[in-house]
Amino acid sequence: MTGLATATPTGLAAGAVPAQVEAVGGSTPTAVAAVLAFVVAIVLSVVVTYRYARGYLRTRQRPLLYLTVGLLLLAPAPMFVRLLLGNVAVATPTERTLLVTVSKLCGLLVILSVVHRT
Repeated sequence: MTGLATATPTGLAAGAVPAQVEAVGGSTPTAVAAVLAFVVAIVLSVVVTYRYARGYLRTRQRPLLYLTVGLLLLAPAPMFVRLLLGNVAVATPTERTLLVTVSKLCGLLVILSVVHRT
């Protein structure tokens, strides 16, 4: 998701919002729609994971805990990894993709193990 839209701060006062946005790799409306969709997906995945966690805390059923952990590894964790590692030069794109894929795989394996146990 990095590199979709970059601001060009030319002659801006401190705290001013850049008036010009340059889209890289597509049109500006497409870049804005992609960023908004990513933010909505993050919010929804965190809300769903939070609801699962509250359900576990209310019932104390171990399978619900595992489903919560699996969902966390499947949805919000990879999104946060993409967001954080995409904005720092710590990991290469290949390493970032590997970490996201491993997180999703672990989440699916945890959920699958819960489904087969019940």
